[in-house]
Amino acid sequence: MFRSGHLALFTPEVRGQSRWWVAALLAVSVLVPLGIPQDAAAQIVDVRVLDFNIHRDIGAADSNIGSQPELAKIVNYLKPDVWTINELGGNSSGFNRTTAHDLLSSFIRNDLTIFGPAPVEGVNYFLYVGEISDGFITNAIVSRYPLLETQTFSDAGGGFNALRGLELALVDIPGPTDIGLFTTHLKALNSNNDALRRQAEANADKATISTWMSSHTTAAALLTGDFNESEDPEDATNWSGHRIGDPLPGTGEPYRPISTLRSVGLFDAMPVSIRGDNDTIDSTNPNARFDYLLYSGDKLSLSSAMLFDTGQYTSGQLAALNAANGTNFIAADSAGASDHLPVIAIFTVPEPGGALLIICAFVCVCSRRPNCRGNSS
Repeated sequence: MFRSGHLALFTPEVRGQSRWWVAALLAVSVLVPLGIPQDAAAQIVDVRVLDFNIHRDIGAADSNIGSQPELAKIVNYLKPDVWTINELGGNSSGFNRTTAHDLLSSFIRNDLTIFGPAPVEGVNYFLYVGEISDGFITNAIVSRYPLLETQTFSDAGGGFNALRGLELALVDIPGPTDIGLFTTHLKALNSNNDALRRQAEANADKATISTWMSSHTTAAALLTGDFNESEDPEDATNWSGHRIGDPLPGTGEPYRPISTLRSVGLFDAMPVSIRGDNDTIDSTNPNARFDYLLYSGDKLSLSSAMLFDTGQYTSGQLAALNAANGTNFIAADSAGASDHLPVIAIFTVPEPGGALLIICAFVCVCSRRPNCRGNSS
């Protein structure tokens, strides 16, 4: 910037270029007083997501209420920000959504500590109970963050009626990135008809989630639930006498319900226990993985994931866990809570922060300056 030993700041050429630099500095000067740290590239939001098939512990007059103390103990220890629930209901037909909602809300108020003392629904926690049931059970979503929208989508398809639906809650986490949280509970059991229906439900859920993601491009997506199948090569397939990829009778479609759900662009969190095992059922002797946490990797970063099973801790490990956390777990607690083991993951959601805004402002200004794009002369 020197010519013949003189500062060339005010030559006509430099005066034109300087206007762009002044504009960039002005952009920075506008952002700095907002109190945004200049050295912070992002505000980090961590979200703890729990999926737990609760084996009808809550939701009806004849629920397995004797398991509620163990259930509460586990949920309080895991401290989820959002909790997806499968098998909310009871052991007799005649499921009532209002009853299920009220009993779940009562359990949260009276047995959980994670939402503070005397939590109030709609203030300290938010709750959505699915609107489709199989007559016995449905799914539900609990969150410490507000729910911007909720909906139950039909999982009908392949000639089958809807079973338990696909539940959605758009969770308003701090910052501009919301999470579209889906949960589903695919058809159980192992017959040909069960496999056909499970695949049909996966196809229906895939189409719904894909459409939703296309219309909510700024939101992250999570899919959780009990898929009643494992595609892990070491596990036996739930479809009796068959393997993953076998053609389904009547349709010839390859049987891959988990791959179908993942194919919308979701990653598998793959939580494992303290022993490194990922099997979630049966809780007394887990030998297959039925419960999943799938996420959109472009919007969420997986920090950690865990399958929690008190039965897999040694006595020394369980004593250390209790001493460190003020808990009183015993080895039988997980099996006492449900026939499924819970899976939890912590996701990091990077939100645009001060430095990122400054860079964007500078790039915007600089992009209008010819020399920032290269000299074409």
